Amino acid sequence: MKKLNKIIEVVSKICEVASWIVVVAAIIICFLIGFRNTGISELFVENIDVISEMSSGGFTIYPMDNTNIDVCYGSLMTFFISIVFTSVFMAMIFRNIFLIFRTAEGKTKFAEGVTPFQKPVIRMVREIGIFCISIPVVNLIISVIAKVAMGADAVETSGEMMVLIFGLVIIALSQFFAYGMELESDVEGLV
Repeated sequence: MKKLNKIIEVVSKICEVASWIVVVAAIIICFLIGFRNTGISELFVENIDVISEMSSGGFTIYPMDNTNIDVCYGSLMTFFISIVFTSVFMAMIFRNIFLIFRTAEGKTKFAEGVTPFQKPVIRMVREIGIFCISIPVVNLIISVIAKVAMGADAVETSGEMMVLIFGLVIIALSQFFAYGMELESDVEGLV
């Protein structure tokens, strides 16, 4: 069990760092796309005619008019902005996973003992659910803004709702952790 916990801690920390690297890279690409005559923006726009869809983190955008340069830039900008938000939420999810295991072992400054049934763990589990729910919600908002800015006929977007369901399940599990914390404190009060 300890080996599995350690593996999860290491993998979650690696995924968190990788997610933050993706955030920085996507922000840089957004910045470069914003300045139209940079090499990176021209590289993307020149090759967008072979791209029928761009997908990441459950968000997919289909540029419908590949001949309109504004639609090409707008589609690329929308896609990379979506990557920024999705990657930030994923980094926070992985951070919380790491901290949950460390806190349950009593290895953080806010740990309340060596148990998973404590307020910081319950809060972090609930936050994971909130971050999961935030991914499709933010992608929906980005989609609406893109359609308003570029025209409803210029782009088509779609989003994955499975993450929303996953987030709701995680929030429900946090309630069970809260109940477990109450039971544990009741048992300790009896002893």
